Amino acid sequence: MSFFSRAIRRPRCVRRSLRPIHSFQHCYSILAPDLPSIFVPPHISTFVSPYPPTAMLEALRGLATPALLAAATVYFLAWRFGESRRLAHIYSLGFSDPVLSYWSAFLMQIDSKRYIQKQWERVPPGTKWVKLPGFIRWYVLPFGTEEFQALTRASDDIVSSTEAVNEYLHARHTLRNDIIGDGIQVPLINTELTRSLGELVPEVNEEALAALDEMFPLEGNEWKSFLVSPALLQIFAKVANRVLVGLPLCRDASYIKTNVDFAVNVIVMSFVLCATPPPLRDLVDRLVSPIPKKFERIRGYLQPIIDARRAEKEKLGAEYEPHPDMLSWMIDLAEQHGRDDRDIILRMMSTNFGVIHTASMNFQHAFYSLLSMPQYMEELRAEVVQCIDEHGWSKTAVDNMKLMDGFIKESQRLNIIGIIIGNRIATKDCTLAGVFIPKGTMLTANVVEAHNSRDFWGPTVDEFDPYRYIRMEKETGKKLGIVTTSANSLSFGLGRHSCPGRFFAAQELKLLMAHLLLDYEMKFDTKEQSRPKDVWFGMSCMPNPNTRVLLRKRVKA
Repeated sequence: MSFFSRAIRRPRCVRRSLRPIHSFQHCYSILAPDLPSIFVPPHISTFVSPYPPTAMLEALRGLATPALLAAATVYFLAWRFGESRRLAHIYSLGFSDPVLSYWSAFLMQIDSKRYIQKQWERVPPGTKWVKLPGFIRWYVLPFGTEEFQALTRASDDIVSSTEAVNEYLHARHTLRNDIIGDGIQVPLINTELTRSLGELVPEVNEEALAALDEMFPLEGNEWKSFLVSPALLQIFAKVANRVLVGLPLCRDASYIKTNVDFAVNVIVMSFVLCATPPPLRDLVDRLVSPIPKKFERIRGYLQPIIDARRAEKEKLGAEYEPHPDMLSWMIDLAEQHGRDDRDIILRMMSTNFGVIHTASMNFQHAFYSLLSMPQYMEELRAEVVQCIDEHGWSKTAVDNMKLMDGFIKESQRLNIIGIIIGNRIATKDCTLAGVFIPKGTMLTANVVEAHNSRDFWGPTVDEFDPYRYIRMEKETGKKLGIVTTSANSLSFGLGRHSCPGRFFAAQELKLLMAHLLLDYEMKFDTKEQSRPKDVWFGMSCMPNPNTRVLLRKRVKA
């Protein structure tokens, strides 16, 4: 190798950072084959763009002129200098200089979990808040308990979770409406959905069985290998839509695929718009976004059902019995607030976006943990059998699966899906726990520290212990189930803005795991039978999408 070749050879840290890219792109190609990766450096694009260009990619390439890229660079550098100056009084996890901080952001993208752990250990005693470098902006995190409580207790007119969601999802463009900002559907989830869980569990259970049979077809006593990531995504989409729209639409493959694609489209377009200066976002959105087409497709499915239900209600009058699903509740909600059918459909799409991917990834993490620790299978099976024998397939039975609950929650503790959670934006200049926070600051919480604090969890913090929460409940007298959030359990968010659908998600996760335990024998399709390494992409983590699992029907005694 010549001197020149060695000189331009990629740094070792960059070569290491590329290792997970192919796995990530494989998962991405499974979830949304019509949306190849975009805005990636040339040395990475060969790893992440193995399929033909699409209209979206071609449009983006056409927009990526030197002048536009130069304008974007100038804009974001100016923003970085201004924000760095406003936050100069807050300790930095890495370089605080506006330009050098991009190197820290790059290092964090390579291995964000290890980066934040190492930097956290170096924070001087007495520090109240710290800032974490991202490519687009700084993130400010509470360092101590007092600061964490100040963040969770701050009123919405001071720090807004809605504004944070709107910023990182660019909801005005991706969701085409202010359906997040008005917040009218959150009480619907908190009341109607949560209150109806007892009635809905039998339907969820029926759909789980049907989806498992469809996605994991087995005959005889032979082992069969499955790529589980796309299969589980489809299963969760079908089960969730049994509650969202009911039969028969929840089993329509095209409808399910469109909703899954829409969720990925939202994520991709949010990345694109984040990398676009605000004055150009409307133009970029109109030129490249695939979301309007997805809306038209989904409207083609939902509009006839909405019309039919209204006609049925008008015909039957007082004898009309509403369908027990989210769509009917949304129709009633729209009538109460004077919203049109477009608003109903957009809310259904946003709800689908919120319930499919996060639940699927949490389940995959727990499933992989179970396969790597088969010693717990019989104990979990015994608990499921006992609960079903006593209560049937009901909400009461699922609630009584305490070991199952603890197993999934312990998986959430050790297998996070991101290093930060609970984003809020300061809507005005304010002081939190004695420190000035400028307007526009993104505030968030460190999941890595919360879930791995040796001071809180003790010497067994690194061990997977499904009995951990059962013991802690006995010792403290407090409920610590999967739906309970706290400063050290952030999987479902923090404070009063914790995920409103977590009660449904818990039922869904436990039901699916129960059926896999009762109806299948399962193991990794590898010799080692060890948990495959997760795939990190920036601040986010996903279960390895290349994992194959061997399944066969279980012979019951």
